[in-house]
Amino acid sequence: MKKIPNQIFSISIIASTVILIVFVSQVYAVNNPPSGQNTAPGLLKKQVNTTGLGKLASLGGTLSNKPSGTPPFGKIRLEEAKLRVCQVREKVITNRSNKMVQHANRLAAVFDSIATRIQNYYLTKLVPQGKTLPNYDALVLDIQTNKNALAPLLAAVQADVTNFKCDGDDPKGQLDQFKEDMHAVIAGLKTYKRSVRNLIVVVASIRGTGEGNATGSAVQPSVVPSVVPSVTP
Repeated sequence: MKKIPNQIFSISIIASTVILIVFVSQVYAVNNPPSGQNTAPGLLKKQVNTTGLGKLASLGGTLSNKPSGTPPFGKIRLEEAKLRVCQVREKVITNRSNKMVQHANRLAAVFDSIATRIQNYYLTKLVPQGKTLPNYDALVLDIQTNKNALAPLLAAVQADVTNFKCDGDDPKGQLDQFKEDMHAVIAGLKTYKRSVRNLIVVVASIRGTGEGNATGSAVQPSVVPSVVPSVTP
């Protein structure tokens, strides 16, 4: 074999070294792309897919750890705001409702007092004079029936006011129930007042008559006070 000259041998070693350096540089560039420089499309796609799957897995873990049935944050803030507004108005609502109930109780007491005075007048003044009413007992029974019917209605609205709380299970439902019960009280007061007025009218009709049953008529007297409460809590 012929010996390779030293010069040619040295060139071969240098060329091999250069090729090796270039190869190593390319491999390093592929595995560690510099920031701000383009990456090969295949490698970029692989990197994006890997990163996306990692983020998706992380997001899935976060969602799976969220307690079921927890209301959204915005809804919680809204409910808290409504509660604060209700608490500010709670004292006003309670005071106004109490005044309505007290007024209704006063009216019931006034009607009861008027009915009692008319009955006493009839029994102590007119009956001794022989002035009687054939339907007196029925009129008195009607008054008593309406009075008895009004008592539980007044108790119901008083309970509505006492039990009203903004931090209760359903404060709006409690207010609606109070309004409904108050309408029933107003209707009961009107019925009670009408029965008392009926007794006043027939008793007044026999005051100027002679002895015997009532046959005359009289101007219908008024039952005071005549104002019933309105439902505006």
